[in-house]
Amino acid sequence: MTSPPAPERVAQRLREQFAPAYLTLTSIIQGVALTALVVRVEALYPQFGAVDWVLAVTTFLVLVDIWHEYLMTVLAYVWTPTLLDTLIPFGFLAAELFLAHFVNDLRPWLLSSGLVALVGAGAWLQSQLRVRELASENREVHAILAGPRSYRGMLAAAVALLSLAGFGLYTLLGLGSAQLAVALIALAGTIAIIASSIPMWNRILRFAHGEPVPSARHPRQRGQSC
Repeated sequence: MTSPPAPERVAQRLREQFAPAYLTLTSIIQGVALTALVVRVEALYPQFGAVDWVLAVTTFLVLVDIWHEYLMTVLAYVWTPTLLDTLIPFGFLAAELFLAHFVNDLRPWLLSSGLVALVGAGAWLQSQLRVRELASENREVHAILAGPRSYRGMLAAAVALLSLAGFGLYTLLGLGSAQLAVALIALAGTIAIIASSIPMWNRILRFAHGEPVPSARHPRQRGQSC
């Protein structure tokens, strides 16, 4: 039996190692960010008030959400990684470290939250572009996830806009006198974002089990290829 050509072997190796390598890198990065959060909370918790605890919990849930978003994307799709795919997780790490550091200061925390969401929007856009490279392998799963995946990108952009607006207009809007309300809104929004991923994950699991899953494409996308 003749072996496949060298380019085909390399391409196959890249596809096979994509998910394990990416999830390993992401798990290490999220572990570092979580450690930074724990260290920060441990150092400051005697001075924590309600706002600080809410921001700490929200930050933890943001870390969980980022890991889960990567888990869904990397297990559902496959693409050939580029340098940008390597840089994005480290972009997340830098923004998450600031997010963890500022759990006791709402205004810079909002800026850090906006930066995390901007990196998330960039990661979403990068994945959308890269999955088209291997259209034949991603076409079926993309058909059932096109709608939910689009919503994930819009959510990241919305969070970035609201967080950066909150930072920039902090004094003008008088957010300093409503810190607990802002923190609770951030917590509720993060929980809602995590909860909104459940239908998408269920679609992936049903598809993997061979169960029928209706197409999730927008009407204008039907009939188009991945």
